Amino acid sequence: MKKILILTYLMISSFFLYCQKNGVVFDKENNPIDKVNVFITDQNTLLYTNNKGLFSLDGVLNGTYIHLYKHGYLSLVYLYNESEEVKIILEKLHVSLDEIGVVESFNELGNNKLTNIEKKFLKNNFLNSNSLVDNITELSGVNTISSGLGIQKVVVRGLSGMRVVSYLNGMKINNQQWANDHGIGFTDLGLSEFELIKGASALKFGGEAIGGLLYFKDEPFISNNKIKGFVASKFNNSSYLSSSQFGLKINRKNLYINVNGQYSISSDYRLPNNNYLFNSRFKQDAFKLSVGYKYKRWNNIIRYQLNNETNGLAAHSHGNPLGYTIDQFTSTDLDLNEDFKIERPTQYIENQLLIYETKYLINNLKFSFHAGHFINNLIEYDKLTVPSFDLTITNTQLTPNIRYIHNNFTINVGSQISMLNNKNNFEEKLMPDANSSSFGTYAIMDYEKKNFGFNSGLRLDNKTITSKDISFNTDYDNKFSSTSFSTGIYYKNLDHVLRFTYSGAFRAPHFSELFSDGVHHGTNRYEIGNQNLNIEYSNQFDLKYQWSNEHIAFVVNPFIQYIEDFISIEPTDSYSGRYNVYNYVQFKEVEISGVEMNIHYHPHQLHNLHFEQGYTFLQAKNKSAEYNLALVPANNIKTKVLLDLEQYKNISKYKFNSISIYHNYTFDQKNFAEYEELTEGYNVINLKLGFKLSKKLNTVIGIDNLLNEEYSPHTSRIRNVAGGIPNPGRSFNINFKYDF
Repeated sequence: MKKILILTYLMISSFFLYCQKNGVVFDKENNPIDKVNVFITDQNTLLYTNNKGLFSLDGVLNGTYIHLYKHGYLSLVYLYNESEEVKIILEKLHVSLDEIGVVESFNELGNNKLTNIEKKFLKNNFLNSNSLVDNITELSGVNTISSGLGIQKVVVRGLSGMRVVSYLNGMKINNQQWANDHGIGFTDLGLSEFELIKGASALKFGGEAIGGLLYFKDEPFISNNKIKGFVASKFNNSSYLSSSQFGLKINRKNLYINVNGQYSISSDYRLPNNNYLFNSRFKQDAFKLSVGYKYKRWNNIIRYQLNNETNGLAAHSHGNPLGYTIDQFTSTDLDLNEDFKIERPTQYIENQLLIYETKYLINNLKFSFHAGHFINNLIEYDKLTVPSFDLTITNTQLTPNIRYIHNNFTINVGSQISMLNNKNNFEEKLMPDANSSSFGTYAIMDYEKKNFGFNSGLRLDNKTITSKDISFNTDYDNKFSSTSFSTGIYYKNLDHVLRFTYSGAFRAPHFSELFSDGVHHGTNRYEIGNQNLNIEYSNQFDLKYQWSNEHIAFVVNPFIQYIEDFISIEPTDSYSGRYNVYNYVQFKEVEISGVEMNIHYHPHQLHNLHFEQGYTFLQAKNKSAEYNLALVPANNIKTKVLLDLEQYKNISKYKFNSISIYHNYTFDQKNFAEYEELTEGYNVINLKLGFKLSKKLNTVIGIDNLLNEEYSPHTSRIRNVAGGIPNPGRSFNINFKYDF
């Protein structure tokens, strides 16, 4: 009887194993590859291959894209066909071009073979980087406007603010990005990937993104029933920054839940001369919840996110910022009992985001709908109890899309509806109450066959801006309409890859540019808007050439962009009280051109040594004036050397598994705006040591600004205060992450 029961059990187990649909991943020698990341894109779930190279395809629908990737192998995107056996070959490689190369990967922004999309993985950003923005700026052509870690925003090829649009899980983030003293609005909490389009090539999401589009994506759900999670913490001795995060992932019968939380607190950061920049302190806390449910062909996700920030406004002055000395903004020591407390001036920021996503697949046809609601509240205090302004922005966005795949063609048709409200909650105002409504529709076609491909897309946008505010005496009602387009071509011949893109986009003026009339304490100036401003128009040519072999890769990316009716802000000879008056104006034409080059080298004799170097040469010309544009980064060379020590048993037994050196050499910036000055070049070197204390516990010990270089980048928010206040001096940090 016992033998019969055992035999019956084995027969049933074999039957279910046979019926279960699996895929398998091999290398070129037909060896199975384990621990390959298998991302089921339309279900937003991640699974891994086992030691036989197998992964489950249960519940995966026909026409779903599957993205397979593993460090040391060429990534691959596979279109699932349920009638075919899924046997996938991954090609081994030593040189990785995932961030900047023309490689095969799944991207929310489109096909990166046909569009200039660059990507960074952010899963361990908290462990390996000081901040989200610091990691992003390692890419060529990307810089930051900042004053320490508390306030940071991204600059892409010399453009920032309203020209660089940020999306978080498909929702446009409108969080006062028009001003340099307002940061990106969220942290790296729960994020898995970052995608970037430089310039005016984004159509599906990129209405008005003439400078670039940043797309941040949350971590996917897990596919198995075992609860997974992490706890992480970091400390930096420059400002006594302490930050902690946690995350949990749960899967129960097609119900998926991701939960994340964070708390950070920082005092004033230390300068190279060992003084501290007063009021560069900040606090951050965040909570994130994602819930997914899958029912047959229908996938649904609801996301909620809350971010709170309290930022001190360092180097704040009442009047001409050049009339102060650096000693007036710094202190010689730090009192840990007092210097974490909030001081004036201060920003209190609350960001709330609610998203609903739904997808329905029928073979090669996918219907998707995205609805989002974003609330940003900014309260800024200059005095002790009375706010300088209290401003709330609410933005509702609806985005339906249809994707159809036929043979080698992929067609996306959709629209984007947006309604934005700008509301003052206090009598003191920098700009009036105002509203905008936008409707855009687009169609994008991709064609790809073997080593050749092209794409073409068109987008039509209509935007209405209204403002009727008695206190500002505004009665404004205007419509802005224009067309955006993008066309790209891709060709590969052996180890040579060539891609060319021509694109055009537009940007309507923002509330701040139209209606501002008051003191903006974050920038130390009195700003006056211009209601006669028109649309900005942009045209860009972008060429990328790539050559690679087993050990070296080279990428060169020249570009040129023309922007007509460029909106800018310029100083006048007038003063309002103690503040210099600045007016918004339009330049007839601006030309931005340059070249970005990247080299990745991997010596044959030392497979675990990686050498990466990126060059950025940028020139921005204002053809309407004697001076150039403001806040254009200086040319730079970014170098990173990584030595992976895991294969050396004599070293790894001491838990020491990696060492990396990052070097940023920035040239003098001799081309500047009327109210700027020359910025001297500088060298910054960062060192990181990685330790794998156990299978689940990783530690990184780092030294930033190793040589204690005194420097103030041309894009620093406080560059023009007291002759230029430096960035942080040498600092030590230690980060931990425990996965379970």
